[in-house]
Amino acid sequence: MNKKFAFVSLTALGAILVCVFVLASVNKGRAVGVSEDFQMDKNTLVKYLGNDEVCIVPEKTKAISSAAFEGNPYVKKVILPEGLDEIGYNAFAEMDSLERIIIPDSVSKIGASAFANCDSLQSIYFGKNVKEIGSSLFAGCDNLKTIDVSDDSKYLTCLDGVLYSADRTVLYEMIPGREKDFYVFPDTVVTVSPYAFWGCDNLEHTIVSDKVNVLSAYAFSGAKGLKSVTLSFNTKEIHGKAFENCVNLEQVYIPDSVEKIDNTAFDGCEKVSVLCNPLSQGEKFATEHEIKVVNEPIYDLKYANTLRDRYAKEISEKNKAQKEEEETFFDISKDDSLGAAIIVNNEAVVLMDPSKIKLENPSDRRDEENDFNYILSENTKDNIIPENLFYLKSDLTSVTIPDDVKYIGKFSFARTGLKSVVIPESVRSIGFGAFYHCDDLKEVIIPDTVTEIEPQAFEKTAWINDWYENGESDYLIVGDGILIAYKGEPEDYVKPENVKSVSCDIK
Repeated sequence: MNKKFAFVSLTALGAILVCVFVLASVNKGRAVGVSEDFQMDKNTLVKYLGNDEVCIVPEKTKAISSAAFEGNPYVKKVILPEGLDEIGYNAFAEMDSLERIIIPDSVSKIGASAFANCDSLQSIYFGKNVKEIGSSLFAGCDNLKTIDVSDDSKYLTCLDGVLYSADRTVLYEMIPGREKDFYVFPDTVVTVSPYAFWGCDNLEHTIVSDKVNVLSAYAFSGAKGLKSVTLSFNTKEIHGKAFENCVNLEQVYIPDSVEKIDNTAFDGCEKVSVLCNPLSQGEKFATEHEIKVVNEPIYDLKYANTLRDRYAKEISEKNKAQKEEEETFFDISKDDSLGAAIIVNNEAVVLMDPSKIKLENPSDRRDEENDFNYILSENTKDNIIPENLFYLKSDLTSVTIPDDVKYIGKFSFARTGLKSVVIPESVRSIGFGAFYHCDDLKEVIIPDTVTEIEPQAFEKTAWINDWYENGESDYLIVGDGILIAYKGEPEDYVKPENVKSVSCDIK
C-alpha cells in the first residue's frame, strides 16, 4: 500500500480524516489486510502481494515457499518471526529494494538462491540454528558487504567475506561485495559449493587449498573479474563448468596431479591459457580443446606467497587499528629478528622477512650440493620435509636427507635433477609424487623402515623406467612390503604374500 494521503479541511471532513489515520496506523501494524497481502497454506507463506517497505511476516508462519517474495519491488526490510523453520528456493530473489534481513534462530534450512540478485541488499544475519543452505544463496547481490553469523552457531561461520561451514571444510560462498582482489583458501577447505564465487567481480587471483581434491561443478562460474587460479598438487578432478563464463580468466595452473578435466570446465573462457608441465593431463586437455598452453607464467607462481603476505599484513593492520586483545602483531621491520608472529582467528601465522635471511657458512664457500643441503636442514621442521620444497629445481643433482626425517612431503623433490637418493632409516612415509619426474634419478635406496609410499612417488624416474624394461619380476616391492609398481597383465595380478600395501594402479 502506498503511504500517501491527501489532506483536506479538518472542519469539513474531520471525521473522515480521523478514520483515514486510524486505518493507516492499523495497516502498518499488519492488523488488517493479512488475508490480502499474505497468501497462506496453513502455516506456509506461499506468496506476499503487499507493497509495504517494512514487511512483518505473520507469527504463525513456519515456512516460506519458493519465490514467495520474488520480484517484489517495494519491500526494504523483512521481519521474520521466531518459529520460522524453513526458507525456500528463490524466496527473496530479485527484490530490488531489499536492504537487510535478519534470519531468526529458529530457521534451520535455507534453499538455493534464496536472496539472489537483490541489488540493494547490504547485510544478512544468520541465526544459530541455520545448518542447511543451498548454493548461490546471495549470488548477484553486488552491494552485499556484510554477513554476520551468530556466535552460538555450530554450523556456519564467516571469515574474510566468505561463508563457510563451522569447521571451515565447506566453502559455501564469497560475498559479491567483497572488495579484495585476491583470496587464499584456508588449508581446511575440502569442498567448494557450486556458484561459490558467482558475481565476485572484484576477485582477480585465488589459490586453492591442498585439501580440495575435486573442484566442484560451477565452483568459479560467473566470476567475471577472475584472472588467475592456482590449483593445488592434490587436485585430481575438475568438474563440469567449473570456470564457466570467467570471461577475464587468463591463467589456470593445472598441476601434474590432475587426472580428469570435464569437457565443459572452461566454457565461455575465451582468454584462458593453461600453465602446466609437458605431457601432463593439463597439456593434453588444452591441446584437445584448442586452449593456449604456456610454460612461462603470465602471473608468476610466486605471487602465492605475495598474496599470503598481503593478507597477513591487512589482518595485522586491522588488528592494530581495532586494538583487539585476542590478536597481537609484532612488527618485523623494527629490529634484527628474522620473523614475527601474528595470531589470526586463534591461529598462529609466522611471517619471515626475506631480506634478513642469509645463507652463512664459516668457509663462505659452498658448492651447490651443500647449498641445497643447507636449505634442506633449515626447512626440515618437526622431522618433515615440506611439500614442494625443491619442486622444479633442475640444478639439484644431489642431496643428503637428514637422518631424523620421518616424512618426505608431496612433490618435495619432483622434477629436480637428482641422480641418486638414499632414504634414511628414520623415514616412515614418502608423500605423493615426492620424486615425480626426476628423469635422471637412477639409484634409489629405500630401507624397510618405510611403511608408506603414496602413489606416483617415484613415477617417471629413470629408476622406475629401467625396472619396467629390465626388471626380472612383475612386482616392484620396496620398504616394508610396499608394492609401488606392477608391469604384468591386470588379469594375472595376484597380490604377493610379502606385500602389506599397494600404492600403484593395477592396470
